[in-house]
Amino acid sequence: MKKEILFILLILFCLKAESQNIGENEIIDDNSLSAQLFTKCFTNLNQGFEIFEKYPALKSKKIQFCSLLECMFLNAYKEDDIKLAAEKRLIGIATQLYNEGTPVYLIMGSDSYLTAKERNKNLEDNNHIVYISYGECINPLYLREAAEIVNKQTYFLINKTLSK
Repeated sequence: MKKEILFILLILFCLKAESQNIGENEIIDDNSLSAQLFTKCFTNLNQGFEIFEKYPALKSKKIQFCSLLECMFLNAYKEDDIKLAAEKRLIGIATQLYNEGTPVYLIMGSDSYLTAKERNKNLEDNNHIVYISYGECINPLYLREAAEIVNKQTYFLINKTLSK
């Protein structure tokens, strides 16, 4: 049941993204750095591995829960141990991105895509932060919570470096 709900949410998210295209025949490929980082799969994640053993339905070959996008959806589950695994993975990804020199900050809201695009024009400012728009106006609580986890970890790492 949980797997089906996650799949439906993923489909709805994709449909929402598709419905934002300007024209019917216009295909927009987003090859921006922010899109690449949002979907980048970190195959070396081991956080929450025990959860995938406990819940075999989460061991899908299609969804590996190795990217920010997928782990944000993993946070949708109600079970505390799954949410904890999502949090650990999100922190792990934010840390790896920071260590690679591409710290990320997730934003949402009206025209957040345009805001991210504008702020990402100069990645040499504000600690090289790459802004990623994860949704417009209204987003479910689990996505906002996931974004907060990532943003908190990013700022923790930036402040830790600045205080040295």
